[in-house]
Amino acid sequence: MFNRSKKETRDALAALGREIEQLRADIQQQIDLVARERQSALEYAERLTMIEGKVSGMGAELSRQLHELGNDIESLSQRPEDALTAESLTLLRNSQVRLANEQARYEIAFRQDLAALAEQLRRPH
Repeated sequence: MFNRSKKETRDALAALGREIEQLRADIQQQIDLVARERQSALEYAERLTMIEGKVSGMGAELSRQLHELGNDIESLSQRPEDALTAESLTLLRNSQVRLANEQARYEIAFRQDLAALAEQLRRPH
């Protein structure tokens, strides 16, 4: 660089300046990309928290209903048996099974949603 003419030196410095500006622009693009990815991750985390809260609430409500239904079945089973009580007991047991199945479906769907969100967070955009 020192053995060059003034014009060659100016051209070399101008080329270096353009390269530095390009590098700055590239770095800024990377910074912007990281900021967008961070914001996206925060949004996914918020959605995950919201979903988790909803599913936990549904699970707690279903558990409470199952418990109440179990208590009703227990109290009915201690009464003298007649046709109406036996039929009611069967209906209650069937309802309890349906509620338990519904709770299991909610839990499976929740786990699938969690897995999908985790996969989205792992994949780069």
